[in-house]
Amino acid sequence: MDYWGKKINVSEEAARRQVAIINSFSSEKRFKIALDFANMGVNQTFAWIRSKHPEYSELEVRLEFVRLMYWEAGKMTPAHWEHFKKLMEKRIRKDWAMRFRKMMEAKGWTYEDVARYGRFKNGKVVEATISDVPSITVGFSRSAFSFIRR
Repeated sequence: MDYWGKKINVSEEAARRQVAIINSFSSEKRFKIALDFANMGVNQTFAWIRSKHPEYSELEVRLEFVRLMYWEAGKMTPAHWEHFKKLMEKRIRKDWAMRFRKMMEAKGWTYEDVARYGRFKNGKVVEATISDVPSITVGFSRSAFSFIRR
């Protein structure tokens, strides 16, 4: 059926009842419903990205989300995208190093062990790769998303 200029899968009467019910809700409840639907869409997009890229960390999932939802949709300038991507890649590298160090500690591995497993020249190469990256706490400030074109 064509209703309000769009194809829908309910009768006109059912659609009118739905609208009447929703209009009877308080503005706070309608806002919460809208927010819940928006969050559901974001969460489903994150889940879809994870299913396509199970090897991605949470930060990599977020970078891909911003790429798809803002950069690919034309809602970011090239300069904003490059700036955001550079910031996120730095955070991703730090996060990876921190997770790698935790894995080494949990498994009781030394840098020499990792070098042997990875067929590196010696443990100093591995240590230089992950030790120059300090541990961090990842978080976004409100201004981190100021690149979004409204």
